[in-house]
Amino acid sequence: MFQAIIQALQARTDLAAWTLRHITTRGAQLYAVPAGVEARRVVQDERYIVDVLRHTPGFDGSTTCGTGTVTLLPGDEITAALDTAALTGGLVHNPPHAIPAPAEMPEVALVDPALREESAALLDAAYTQLRQAVAAYPAVRMTAAEFFTDEETTRLCNSRGIDATQITTSMEVEWVLIARDGEREVETFVALSRRRASDLDLGAEVVRRARYTTDLLMATPPPRYTGPVILRDEVLAEFMNSGVIQTLASGAAKFSKLTTWEIGGSVLRGEASGDPLTVWANRQLPYGTHAGRFDNEGLPAQRVALIEANRLAAFTASQRYADYLSIPPTGAFGDIEVAAGTTPAAALLAEPHVEIVAFSWFNPDEVTGDFACEIRLGYVVDGDRRTPFKGGMLVGNVLDALADVRWSAETGFYGDYQGPTTARFHKLTVAGE
Repeated sequence: MFQAIIQALQARTDLAAWTLRHITTRGAQLYAVPAGVEARRVVQDERYIVDVLRHTPGFDGSTTCGTGTVTLLPGDEITAALDTAALTGGLVHNPPHAIPAPAEMPEVALVDPALREESAALLDAAYTQLRQAVAAYPAVRMTAAEFFTDEETTRLCNSRGIDATQITTSMEVEWVLIARDGEREVETFVALSRRRASDLDLGAEVVRRARYTTDLLMATPPPRYTGPVILRDEVLAEFMNSGVIQTLASGAAKFSKLTTWEIGGSVLRGEASGDPLTVWANRQLPYGTHAGRFDNEGLPAQRVALIEANRLAAFTASQRYADYLSIPPTGAFGDIEVAAGTTPAAALLAEPHVEIVAFSWFNPDEVTGDFACEIRLGYVVDGDRRTPFKGGMLVGNVLDALADVRWSAETGFYGDYQGPTTARFHKLTVAGE
């Protein structure tokens, strides 16, 4: 069917360009309840995604272009699907742009051989490890757990001559912990995803999450507080992947005038008083969640030096926005990488602070950077004393926070983030009771 779609695309005279992706996925799944394994499944999926570019007259008679996308399943009628994509493309009137030309595709570590060859056995082993780890904490119980592995193969061809293939693997684990004190009950939901099974340290995660769950039972109301706030590990990764940097450094935002960032200019809103910010948009990060040899339009993976010592070094851009802005195309953003600081994490944690270990959802405004996000669990920390609290809002601005932060010298890898394990933001506000 792949060749049949290509032949049908090549036969059309109403298309300026096209891209075809053939995606096949196979995987294993395991579902567990308190009594044991409830179900095991083997899944397969196959689909064809066609993106077409069509030139049409604009309202003033000038040449414009539009894109249309359609997904086909095996056995679908090809001509009707392409007609739909072409019709959609004809309704859009954007400035003309190209699609990527052939280029060398880098080799990127994306495949865990164990997940390809022993996925079902790995799921059983992960379930056993998780169950045994939770059993060591009688104050909590696991109500449900789900495990998934996937192997995805993507072949991409386009009308300019790209023909490239990549294979990726992934493993996801989700579980729920519950703690009870009389009539009071609290729960913690955990979801982890990695491309490589060995990057999932389930034993260590259970230690942390069991402690958080039991601490929720004794959590106090949130304080009214303005001062140093610590973010660590996955919560810091969540903060850095919240979309602010990704949006403001994008060619799409620059073309739409949503960002005021300029190459060589500061990305901060005021004077920097903390460690310098250096960031890469990295689609070559080994086993990164968003890494890949090429992106959905066929642009090869890059490690883009995005921000260097608080100053914008480059925009990320698809082929379309690269053409519009006359800048090199970089492709999709990928995973975020942050340069390490020089201060040991222990020193950042030594002075009194508030630590946030879980948000209900960290969702700042991606253009302004402002946030007021609900705290699921935090701690007021003074020496060895850690007083848990829940509720309230963490209030601030992402860019202001990044202007006044100390990064740890220690670094870690969290799937979609590689960088300091610990950040001490000098002045954020907890809006409590």
